[in-house]
Amino acid sequence: MDGKGGRGPGLNRARLVHAPDHVALKSVISDGIPPEMPPGWFFSEQDVANVAAFVRSLSKIPSDPLPGDLGRGAAVYSKNGCARCHILAGEGLGFGPELTDVGERRSPSYIRQALLKPSANLPEDFLFVKAVSSSGQTIEGIRLNEDTFSIQLKDAAGRFYSVRKSELKDLQKLRGQTPMPPYDGMLDAAALDDLVSYLASQRGME
Repeated sequence: MDGKGGRGPGLNRARLVHAPDHVALKSVISDGIPPEMPPGWFFSEQDVANVAAFVRSLSKIPSDPLPGDLGRGAAVYSKNGCARCHILAGEGLGFGPELTDVGERRSPSYIRQALLKPSANLPEDFLFVKAVSSSGQTIEGIRLNEDTFSIQLKDAAGRFYSVRKSELKDLQKLRGQTPMPPYDGMLDAAALDDLVSYLASQRGME
């Protein structure tokens, strides 16, 4: 209710990426933001106006202070090889979600939880897959697309694969699993604060 965000971004700020003005804000409330924010089809016109006014009032609530240091957080990001899986400001591999604007899309508390227990915060459409071809080749990667006959994957090196299911010896859909390691116990409290602060500061390339 305080608008400080969770899975979604904090709303307690004057600048909202998807709603630069009042008209756009009402449109977002009515139409949603696919695929994560559903449309408010059940809202009346007056409901939409009231919700928009409430969201605008949240900008008066101060953001929670970030206890970490951005410079040290950048070093933690680099030291732990985060760029091997994530793109940030055009650098890195896109195996995992892009982080260039993660501070606009996610709250600091969500970022912290995702670092500590990444398997508990997977996007609804995320699926880690292990495929074994008839020749014995094993491919582990993230599902990009799938239909009745084929599946498309991307592995940790950024390579893309499109394989026919009929040509596979085994196809395991590892639901609830992620190649990202949990950083609970890997980082001390100070390093975790620094990394969260660094990621929460990423608001997109100007």
